[in-house]
Amino acid sequence: MSRGTAIGDLDNDGRVDAVVTTNGGPAYILRNETDTHNHWLALNLAGHKSNRDAIGAAVKIVTKQGIQTATVTTSGSYLSSSDKRLSFGLGSETVVPELEIRWPSGIVQKLQNIKADQLIRIDESEQTPAQPASSK
Repeated sequence: MSRGTAIGDLDNDGRVDAVVTTNGGPAYILRNETDTHNHWLALNLAGHKSNRDAIGAAVKIVTKQGIQTATVTTSGSYLSSSDKRLSFGLGSETVVPELEIRWPSGIVQKLQNIKADQLIRIDESEQTPAQPASSK
């Protein structure tokens, strides 16, 4: 009987792996060895005004195939923490034309033309978050 599952790219090859724990037994590593020619992008976000792990940061990527979104978290399963890095499958796309990060601090950061098949670290920019309009 299994109890908890954590997911993440254990070998940084762009394919998400899993670790499953069992009650009173060993943990099992399920390594994704799928043979594929598809592309991927993984992001490791680092907060500065926001929390250091960027928990709660929302990312949107836009490619010719559509929009994908993900939120940084480590939650997932009973007594387990998954990898906080975000992984996106890109299919045949070799470049992400548009990437937007909404940091917990309110800063919105945009990047363009990110090459596929890599794990990149993105540090929170030093921009001032947009201020809401004051009402009188």
